[in-house]
Order: sequence, then structure tokens, then C-alpha cells
Amino acid sequence: MITGGKILSASAERFKDGQIKGLSVHMDIGKLEEDEKNLKVTYTCTFKYDEGIAEIVVKGELFALEDVDRRKKVLDDWKKNKLLTSDFAEEVLTAINYASASTGTLLAYSVGLGAPLNVPRARVEEAPKDKKPSKAG
Repeated sequence: MITGGKILSASAERFKDGQIKGLSVHMDIGKLEEDEKNLKVTYTCTFKYDEGIAEIVVKGELFALEDVDRRKKVLDDWKKNKLLTSDFAEEVLTAINYASASTGTLLAYSVGLGAPLNVPRARVEEAPKDKKPSKAG
């Protein structure tokens, strides 16, 4: 369960004027570590406005309180594969999106852009065992 978080840094840069034709969102989990009884997730979320118009970058940390067994499983999966368990990934991605989109909205207005999208709650499913997982671009 996500219990809190904080924004470590945030920046917005407008490179040029022009019509915005799209927006790409990239969430990167930089680190996952144990902090006493909490899990601490360090992330970077980048919003890129298409056609090279602008970029917003939000860096932060999330804290999750989990029971011992779940905490161990999440940490083990991260150490082995740099992957989060599906249920934990849903919570983390949703929290990152919410924090980043909120902060990104303020930054966007400061440089004359429309707000970044706040996408619906993340849903993560296991890939079929007989197929290789697709790689996001």
C-alpha cells in the first residue's frame, strides 16, 4: 500500500512554438530499496510534447508499507529481473502518474502548454508463459 511520497525535482522546458500533435509519457523506476519497514521507489517521469516542442521531467520517491512476505517477494523480483510484481506495479504506476501529472500541470501552464494527460489507473497483467513479453518503446 502506497503511504506517501515526495517530489525531488521538477522542470519544464519549451523548446519552440508550434501546434502540439501528441504527448508521450515515460515512467522509469530508477531504484527500489527497503527503508526500515517501507519500500522506497525512486522514479523519473518524462512528458514529451511531440514535434520537439517541450519536455517536462518530474523526479520523486514513493513509500509503500507492505507485510514482510510481500516486501520480500517484491524486492527479490526487483533484484533478479528489475521488474515489479504485477499488483505492486499497478499501485506504483498509478501513484507516479498522479503525482507527476499534478506537478506537470503546474509546470505546463508556466511555459504556456496544455496539461499532461492523467491516464486512468494502471492495469498490469502477466504475459502468457508461451510468449515473450513485448518491449515498450
